[in-house]
Amino acid sequence: MRISPEEVARTLQVFGPSLEEVDRLSTPLEPLRRRRPVWVVPTILLVTTVISMAWAGIVAWAPFEILAQAVQQESLFVVRQHVLANWVSGLIFSVSLAVILGAHELGHYVASKLYGIQSTLPLFIPFPLSPTGTCGAVIMMDGNQADRKQFFDIGIAGPIAGLVFAIPIAILGLTFQFSPQTTSDSIQFGQPLIIQGLNYVVNVNGAVRMDWIANSSMNPMLMAAWVGFLVTGLNMIPISQLDGGHVIFGLLGRRSKGVAWAAYLVCVAIVIYSSLRYGQPMFVLMLLLIPLMGIAHPQSRNDYVEIGFWRTALGWASLTIPILCIPLRPVALVGY
Repeated sequence: MRISPEEVARTLQVFGPSLEEVDRLSTPLEPLRRRRPVWVVPTILLVTTVISMAWAGIVAWAPFEILAQAVQQESLFVVRQHVLANWVSGLIFSVSLAVILGAHELGHYVASKLYGIQSTLPLFIPFPLSPTGTCGAVIMMDGNQADRKQFFDIGIAGPIAGLVFAIPIAILGLTFQFSPQTTSDSIQFGQPLIIQGLNYVVNVNGAVRMDWIANSSMNPMLMAAWVGFLVTGLNMIPISQLDGGHVIFGLLGRRSKGVAWAAYLVCVAIVIYSSLRYGQPMFVLMLLLIPLMGIAHPQSRNDYVEIGFWRTALGWASLTIPILCIPLRPVALVGY
């Protein structure tokens, strides 16, 4: 049975309180518990990730091998040895990488705020068993509020901001010779074209071949830049809701679906090749997760907004970032 508001009002005039009292009583009470400030969880994740990345630098980006040595020796002496010898190296790596990843995500965050689109603060993801100590960082935003041009600007702002910091940090890493002390020498990091090019510019009179660098020889700032470049390159693959997916959607609108599927199939082929050729299927988890988001970019609030000449030029140029920043074989395990 439904009772109209007019009937309720007449009844209350005779039997109940006045309408003013009803309005006062119907006002929802203040919650007894305050809402948690929005910065609490991002701050906890940031601190945890900084510690996790520092640990990765302390063990020279080979956490499994150092822990395996400790188990084999039935002693934590090797861990203590690394902590005392490499805590400065770990701190430099952690802070440098936090700056690069933080700048990347803050680029997205600031762009979304300028457009009035709701988003979270950057959320760092700790992963202490990873050679890098992290799985990167993300922001969550309400994509239903963004149109095609806004998606483009938000998507490209992160990689540009990250590269602004990654490039000078890489140059510092190439300039100063400073590597950790370690009992592990089992990982080789393939160097992307951008680091090889920077090495040629910085050491123009004595540039050395830098296809690979062992973990025991890796400068912590160069390693931070290496991770930053890799994360940026992977994000700029024009698939789904990755940064590159936002960019290609801004460039082509709904026609970007074909490009996204083609890029995904190329990535699958590369993973299959690396599995058969090297026995190390890189990024297979990423390829399994992307279909859950959808290969193609979702529709925007307005798919027909024009982005203009300069955005178009910048967008097409930015699609070279994966080629420059992702090594053909990022990691090789020596002896495997």
